[in-house]
Formats: sequence, C-alpha cells, structure tokens
Amino acid sequence: MALTFQIIGYKKSGKTLITTELVRLLTDRHLHVSVLKHDAHASTMDTPGTDTAQFSHAGAQEVILQSANGIFCHQTTVQPVPVSRLIALLPTSTDVILLEGFKHAPYPKIALLRSYDHAIDFQQFTNIQVFASLTCHPDATLVGKTAICNWFVQTYFKGAATTND
Repeated sequence: MALTFQIIGYKKSGKTLITTELVRLLTDRHLHVSVLKHDAHASTMDTPGTDTAQFSHAGAQEVILQSANGIFCHQTTVQPVPVSRLIALLPTSTDVILLEGFKHAPYPKIALLRSYDHAIDFQQFTNIQVFASLTCHPDATLVGKTAICNWFVQTYFKGAATTND
C-alpha cells in the first residue's frame, strides 16, 4: 500500500514548490510517485507552466487534477469523486502519493503558512504533522524548502517506510 501524504496551505503558500521538489527527490530514489491536486478554480491540465505540468516534468508517473471543471487525468474529465476513489485509480505499483490540497481529507499532512497565516487558521483540518513556511514564521517548525523536504524524506518518509515494511 502506498504512503499517502498531504501538502496543504492557502494560495501562494508554496504547496506546488514543495510538492514538485518532493516528486523530484522521491523519483530520484526510483520511487513511483503520483500526485493528486485539488483546485477550486476552473483549471485545466498539462498546460505549460501549470502546477500539473510541473508535477509531470518533475517525474510524477500519474497526475490527477480535480478542479471546478471536473477531474482530469491525462485530459480526461469525469465527475468529482472522493479523494479515496481517486487514490483507488492509481496503480498498485505506486510507492508514494502526494496530495496537494484536499484539506479536509484524513491523511497525514504538512500545513504551509504564508507570512500572514497562523496555525490556528488550520484548526478545522485533521492529521497535521507539522507547520512549515518558505520564509521565517513564528508558527512554523520547519522553515525553507530544504528543511521541509529533508524533514519529509529523512523523518516522515523513513518512519512511514519502516512502519509499512
């Protein structure tokens, strides 16, 4: 069973940057990585410069986008479904599933803080493992892309991999 982990935060908090970097780091370790992205807007998929294109370029084997327009997987649209059903669509060979967004899903997650966010802004979301920020923030345990990605790979991922063995 794949390790499933969420990257959450509000707009412009660094979710895509961290997700893309984790995809690169994990695929460099020859892991099969899939990304599911939630976007509340009328987004499309695989347009150059978009988040989904960045995930694919970074090495994600599958990228699924759920937007106000529906669900896209390689330009195929279907009706929105629960994230657990999206996960079920992924191949059993998947090692890591990174969910960008889907704040209310129950999976372990990191909450990324913008300069004007506070940890209390995330109290309605469950299973937050750590608060982080790309810049110095009083509520963040982890600061900067390197610290965030190192925490995931060396602490969270390693611990989860040991638990799942």
